[in-house]
Amino acid sequence: MDKLRVEEVAINLELMKRSRFYHIFNPNGTKIFNCNAYRLLLFLYGSIVNCIVVFSTLGFFVEMDDTMSFTDLFVAIFVLINFFLCYWRICVFMYNVNAIYDVLSVSRFDLLKSKHCCKNVNVLNDYRDRTIKITNYFFLFSSTVMSQWIIYPLVVIAFTMPEDEYGRFQNIMNLRYPVSTYTYNQYYFIFYLMEVMVAIFTMYAMIFPDILLMSVCWAIIAQQEVLTQAFKNIGHEDNSQMVYYGDFKSILLDQLQLNLKIKLFYSVVRPIILTYVAIISTCFIIVTYVLLLVCMSKESHPVLTIIKLGSSALYMCLHLYLYCYLFDSMNIKSQSVNTGIYSCDWTKMDIQFKKLLLLTMQMNNANNLVIKASPKKIVNLQLFANIITMSYNVVSVMLETTS
Repeated sequence: MDKLRVEEVAINLELMKRSRFYHIFNPNGTKIFNCNAYRLLLFLYGSIVNCIVVFSTLGFFVEMDDTMSFTDLFVAIFVLINFFLCYWRICVFMYNVNAIYDVLSVSRFDLLKSKHCCKNVNVLNDYRDRTIKITNYFFLFSSTVMSQWIIYPLVVIAFTMPEDEYGRFQNIMNLRYPVSTYTYNQYYFIFYLMEVMVAIFTMYAMIFPDILLMSVCWAIIAQQEVLTQAFKNIGHEDNSQMVYYGDFKSILLDQLQLNLKIKLFYSVVRPIILTYVAIISTCFIIVTYVLLLVCMSKESHPVLTIIKLGSSALYMCLHLYLYCYLFDSMNIKSQSVNTGIYSCDWTKMDIQFKKLLLLTMQMNNANNLVIKASPKKIVNLQLFANIITMSYNVVSVMLETTS
């Protein structure tokens, strides 16, 4: 029986269940040959799509009867980078299914069981409403951006005439299949359906892991807020020293349990986040450069090309911002727990309580749970600002070199 219920967690579990992404991690789901059915289907579909992409890259290594434009070459590189990144990320998620399913329990309303934490459960309700709203908007925006790529070639074929009758028809990603132009155009809709398969897999592998990561991050932020409020309330009620001491220890046990979940979460997502930030930064530079080249070019380009590239650049910028913002917020909330501890009415406590409070604050300072891009650079909003500044400088140099 399913352990997680929509009404019991502070994440957008309904969206993940409708997309069947949650079912990939559910150990009690449908099985085929004693394997998770959804995990097996995703693996088979991903393998087929991977074969299509590998086949399409052969066109870069054999002599073809047509040439590829500079813009199409950059777009193809951008698409291939994104596909293999998404495929690798799905493989990492599937390899760590048990750990991720365990991490999802961090969103449960009953994760923290101490008396003072239970009094602040309304914090989780507020974060849950916010998470559902933001992830739904993110899903809608991401689907719209990626659907443009699928619809674009059909619109071009329906309403425009090809400038070069010997050139290849426009496709979703214009992958370089090792076939002649005549064969490609004659069987265009077969190649179009192949690219639709690739596009759908990329959409799925890009959107829903992001929704899961965002949901878990907001759940952790909410639980840290609950801990802060719980620590802060100690000593403001008329109880004995023994009761205060017991309340503090029960909240501390909740914090230790939450820290274990955060460490497990970081152990899974650290390589994903660092690789993703580095590669998406590179892709953002590529797409921005191509977009500016198209806009500044004296040749005429379809408006849809500008829309497609512009929305993709905006999507990646939003992507980077969300990652940096969420992990920055987690770092700040983690530090605010110590503020909550210090805000309790410790002045009227005995020496035993004060020693425990001091040791707890020292432990929290020692367990600095952050994701670092380098020994000195942390994944936070400052890193996002550095990436945008670097991208601006690199694109400016590339444009000056081109001109």
